[in-house]
Amino acid sequence: MITEFNTIHIFGYGEAQIIGENLNFKTAISKFTKLQAVVDNIKSKKPADVAEGDYHAINLFYSIDVRYMGKSQENSFSITLAELNETKLNALIAEFGTLKAEEDAAIAARPSI
Repeated sequence: MITEFNTIHIFGYGEAQIIGENLNFKTAISKFTKLQAVVDNIKSKKPADVAEGDYHAINLFYSIDVRYMGKSQENSFSITLAELNETKLNALIAEFGTLKAEEDAAIAARPSI
């Protein structure tokens, strides 16, 4: 079963965000090690009649669908969340939590002014 979340956004400008009941966090894509596997998994589900192209945003909606929003309309498509590799998606969700905890620890360790 896919770990529950409300929405995951992967923005073409270089950030990713998760929104859920217990976690709302956005950070740079460059911090992730599990994100590219999910992006590649989504891209592998592209319908044959959709042109290849970079994304403006990828939006994953829990229990609804995944929307690959291409930089051009001919690069956009939707698939069901169930089509994704569950292990890869759960690893990404866990990594969001780890990155959030690391950021929180770094903020707590800063000296007070």
